[in-house]
Amino acid sequence: MICSILVLALASKGMSQSIELETDLNQYFLATQAKDWNKVLDMVNPRIFSIAPKDMMQQMYSQMESDSGMKFHFSEIKILGYKTELILQDTSYVPVDYSMILNIKLNPEIFKTPEHINMLHQGFEKTYAGQEVQFDQENAQFFIGVKNTLVASSAKNSNQWFFSEYKANDPLLSKILPAEVIDRLQKGWSQ
Repeated sequence: MICSILVLALASKGMSQSIELETDLNQYFLATQAKDWNKVLDMVNPRIFSIAPKDMMQQMYSQMESDSGMKFHFSEIKILGYKTELILQDTSYVPVDYSMILNIKLNPEIFKTPEHINMLHQGFEKTYAGQEVQFDQENAQFFIGVKNTLVASSAKNSNQWFFSEYKANDPLLSKILPAEVIDRLQKGWSQ
């Protein structure tokens, strides 16, 4: 009887944690779609601010569309799956695979020549290596089919999850995530 109660208590804690993760993840994706950069930055792994201060990142995000000549639209965001949880010291890590369509509409006054478009196309193909990058010339816009992984992390006694984008060759990732997490991600995070 006591064993049954213990198993139920542990299962309900895990279920509650996964519900909280899904709730926070949905809020993160909704904030991304709405371009609510303040909320997004409140939900990213705080270790990133040791690399770039939060106020600088807020300014960069808010100026991104007005200064770059590009309008970003995020759509069709889908969670593809959750990997098994890894607990290191006092923190849980859960990789979450997702997909989305990133639409980037160009300002034709700024991007006038085929050379400009080609440079952007090459840059997007490098940034989103292995992803589908298409250019709609008639409407001056790119469509990028993104499939990637977010690493959700939460302190042991916390109800809040934070998110880090995983990019295999990102040299800054080691300042945000522990080596054990990066190593497992690079090896495919097998069960």
